[in-house]
Amino acid sequence: MKEKKKIVIVEDELDFAKVVKLRLENVGYKVHISLDTYLGMHDIVKNQPDLVILDLMMPAGGGFALLERLRNNPSTVTIPVVIMTGKPIDEEMRSKAETYDVAEIFQKHYDPATFVEKIMGIIPA
Repeated sequence: MKEKKKIVIVEDELDFAKVVKLRLENVGYKVHISLDTYLGMHDIVKNQPDLVILDLMMPAGGGFALLERLRNNPSTVTIPVVIMTGKPIDEEMRSKAETYDVAEIFQKHYDPATFVEKIMGIIPA
């Protein structure tokens, strides 16, 4: 049996994170939730996931601060990151995300089928 691909969701809204986790587990991923950027960095370094889903607005530093740490750490520099934000996606956000080689940006009011399809396109289950 092949090992499931691992995803870490770094998101402080637990109910929202649980819904995303369930959707991804239903298509075959192993998913872990971290509730802030401090725990997120620890979990990502420890678990070496195949993908990180990252909220931008969180306690213990924002999502871009964590993203910068991930990109500056040799053990996490190549892990694909998907941003999931409640904020409107503007050019400044897109530009900053591009700087950090973000794979995709989603708004929290997303279409579940499109979201799962995009994730599967980045890392097949």
